[in-house]
Amino acid sequence: KIPMVVTFYGYDVSELPRWGPLWRWRLWLKLLFLMANRILAEGPYMRQSLIRLGCPPHKVEVQHLGVDIEKLPFAVRQFPTDGPIRILIAASFREKKGIQYGIAAFGRVAQKWNRLELVIVGDGPLRPQIERQIAQLGLGDKVRLMGYQPYERLIAIAQEAHIVMAPSVTASNGDTEGGAPVFLIEAQAMGLPILATHHADIPEVVQDGKTGYLVPERDIDALAERLEYLLDHPDLWPQLGTNGRQYVEREFSLKQQTERLEGIYYDELLSSCEGTNG
Repeated sequence: KIPMVVTFYGYDVSELPRWGPLWRWRLWLKLLFLMANRILAEGPYMRQSLIRLGCPPHKVEVQHLGVDIEKLPFAVRQFPTDGPIRILIAASFREKKGIQYGIAAFGRVAQKWNRLELVIVGDGPLRPQIERQIAQLGLGDKVRLMGYQPYERLIAIAQEAHIVMAPSVTASNGDTEGGAPVFLIEAQAMGLPILATHHADIPEVVQDGKTGYLVPERDIDALAERLEYLLDHPDLWPQLGTNGRQYVEREFSLKQQTERLEGIYYDELLSSCEGTNG
């Protein structure tokens, strides 16, 4: 009679249920949803995805991810008077990350901004295609492929960036972010304006027009337009960054979300069975 809590994270919602015979996953998930007392999802999109998979709505609730904001230094972004204007993408080289769309949009805007630089932290199976695209667009001197980096180094790289881009898409095999990349939360905590897509739970993490801008998936024109808008209006960067930090402090701080999770475990579940378990 010990309460059971199951947390879904993304891949287990968007891609795994598509593997093998569909009836097998439906059966396993049906049993899991029956056994569990509470199902946790990191955002409303993931919650609805679980309901579509058969989870009873009353069992599943949103539990935001938490980041340690004390370890994420906040800085107001200003337009650099000299040196590069850095756009940062931090993601694995997989289809759902939409990196090729980000590169294409960057390539259009870079024609008008000589000091623009795209820094990409990550690696993966699509690296050959990404390298080929960079070469074909003639962006070899404007794009830096950093490979995978230790977390501390990623944060240091982010400190030197001015805008973060996350052009996520639904992959051809149905894979999605499920929730939203954690780095988008961390980047906002550091004061970085965000340019991302209306995808999965990214709209729950990035407030369109307040902490950054969201565009449709695979829309290179819209990505390029919003990127150019951000570059043309650096006066917006401080407010976008400040709004982002405040939003993370309010909704995604590790301390706050840990306390909320403890409330789910104890106030909602354990306290209800203390009498039967002694």
